[in-house]
Amino acid sequence: MRAAVAALALASLIIVSAGSARADASPSGIVGPESDAPRELREARSDIDATMVQMRATSLRVRDQLRATRKRGTKAQITCVDQALSRSDVALRRAREASDEALVAYGRGDLDTARASRRRLVEIRYSQVLAAKDGASCAPQPVALTNPGVTTVKLEIDPKIAPAPPSP
Repeated sequence: MRAAVAALALASLIIVSAGSARADASPSGIVGPESDAPRELREARSDIDATMVQMRATSLRVRDQLRATRKRGTKAQITCVDQALSRSDVALRRAREASDEALVAYGRGDLDTARASRRRLVEIRYSQVLAAKDGASCAPQPVALTNPGVTTVKLEIDPKIAPAPPSP
């Protein structure tokens, strides 16, 4: 499943970058009067695309943690990871809105609004990282073997068992 998600993310990145190449090739100067605006737009699209891919991956990782926690965690751990997933998904939705707002602002030449939206996107990304860390901190930890590759046998004798009779 992770390979399918990675392939989907890569395909969407290629599609978005192909669309951005067509938009950047426009000689009409719709971005704004500044000479650095087309370069800034390309960088913004690249940064936004990378951020969105990272955020989707983080959300999927927290979702996987919740599945694992439901199998072997306590009710309190499940609740904690579920809340972390909710926060992560909300951050992803807000990030989509902020990224769309930034790209629209670049399109109409409003660099101040676009830059503010990009700053907001960074803040949202950070809030998702914190949510994912909270979820990971309350998820059950994987069982670690003390000596991998070594078998340990422990023999416990129940004290309720009668002792062996004395030998003659």
